[in-house]
Amino acid sequence: MIDGTYKIEVRNMIGPKGGKATLQTDGDKAIIDIDMPVLGKQHAEGQLEGENGFSAQGSFGLFLIGKVRYKLRGEVKGDTMHTLIKSNRGFFDIAGKRVS
Repeated sequence: MIDGTYKIEVRNMIGPKGGKATLQTDGDKAIIDIDMPVLGKQHAEGQLEGENGFSAQGSFGLFLIGKVRYKLRGEVKGDTMHTLIKSNRGFFDIAGKRVS
C-alpha cells in the first residue's frame, strides 16, 4: 500500500531540500501531491505499477525556469518511498519516510 503522507528530501544539482509528498490510490490510479522548495506545489495523476509502484508524466511551470516536462517513477517499500523524476530540466531524486 502506498497511501500516506511522506516527509521527503530531494537531491539534485543545487543540493538537498526537504518537503512533503502525499500519495493516494483510486482503483489503478495514483495521485501524487508534492510540496517542497525547488519544485513548489505539484499535483500529478498517474497509474499504479504492481502493489507498491507508481508512475506519472506531465508538465508544469516554474517561476524563472519555465515549462518543465517530466516522467516520474516511484516505489514504496514498508514506510520508505523513493521516486526518480526525469525532466527536461534535469533529474530529481526524491526519498522519504511515511509520517501518516
